[in-house]
Amino acid sequence: MKKQPDNISKIGVAIDFSEYSRDTLAYAVETANLTQARMVLINIINQKEMDAMEKAVNAEHPNQFDPAKFLGEEMDRRKMKLRTLIKGIPAMDDMPVKIRISHGAPHLEILEIVRRENADFLVFGPKGRTNFKEFLFGSVAEKLFRHSPVPVMSVRS
Repeated sequence: MKKQPDNISKIGVAIDFSEYSRDTLAYAVETANLTQARMVLINIINQKEMDAMEKAVNAEHPNQFDPAKFLGEEMDRRKMKLRTLIKGIPAMDDMPVKIRISHGAPHLEILEIVRRENADFLVFGPKGRTNFKEFLFGSVAEKLFRHSPVPVMSVRS
């Protein structure tokens, strides 16, 4: 049985800190207010980018990159960025929000958090395709559209 919009009780909001992030969050807030839904903000540290950073640092300074330390510091930095983004949207002043930051393949991690948090709607703001690799293998947004167990909304400015 498909869920109708009035059945939305928890909204997953994937934030990537792109130019669309503020509008994505603002749209999700409007939807949450209309449906009285709770929100879970999701941000993913891309494992491929982390691996590339480790390789680059270790090429210059062998064995100096500490993945666990980097991951902890990066998660803290991103939590602060999300809190700053939240403060920029007045309608969120009294809204309870969960923040979930993970690392791995972005689409897989987003979908796992959606499942784990029992979200019944997913909002995100995709970046445009920027390189040949994304053209061949598909963007995170495309994978979310194809594999999401819940309805999704893509927000663009």
